[in-house]
Order: sequence, then C-alpha cells, then structure tokens
Amino acid sequence: MPSDTTKKIGSWAFVIGLLVAVIAGLLGTGGTTTWILAVLGLIVGMINVGHGESKLFLIAAIAFMVSANSLALIFGLLEQTLDNIIVFVAPGAAVVALRALYDIAKEH
Repeated sequence: MPSDTTKKIGSWAFVIGLLVAVIAGLLGTGGTTTWILAVLGLIVGMINVGHGESKLFLIAAIAFMVSANSLALIFGLLEQTLDNIIVFVAPGAAVVALRALYDIAKEH
C-alpha cells in the first residue's frame, strides 16, 4: 500500500502531466516535452494505479488512445494536445499492462 506522500506524488504527476500535455499542445512541443510526459506517465503507472484499478485504467487508456485519433480528425486544432496526452498515458498503460501480465504469469 503506497504511503500518503507517494499517493500525493502520483496525483501531482497526473495533474502536471495533463497540464504539460495541454499547454505544450497549444504552444508547440519539442523532444524534451515528450520525455517529460513519458516520465510522468511512468510515475503515474507505477504509483497511482493499484492492482484493483488495473483493468479500469487499461480499458480507459485503450479507449482514449483509440478515440484520440478520430478526435484529432474532427478537432484538428487539438491534434497536438491529444498526441501529447497519448504520450503521457501510454507509458503508464505499459507499466500497468506488464504488471498485470506478470501477476497472471506468477499465478500459474
């Protein structure tokens, strides 16, 4: 069970990640922004998502990543913002998915 401090770090990483994704999407991004979003996404996946939340997080992440591509076609001005959010969400989803795969493998 994560401590209160760890939970706060994870929560702040999520909020900061979304803010960076939106602001960078509106102002333009560079390689550094991509790395910042990826690292924040990893932190969120490792700290914020518990075992009981894994399924919901993975379903939500997949749904967002799939729908973001269509939304970018509809709302062209938001394309970079949506891409940034995908860059933020994907590493967290990868961590949670790997943890779920490991948990399944160790049970058998």
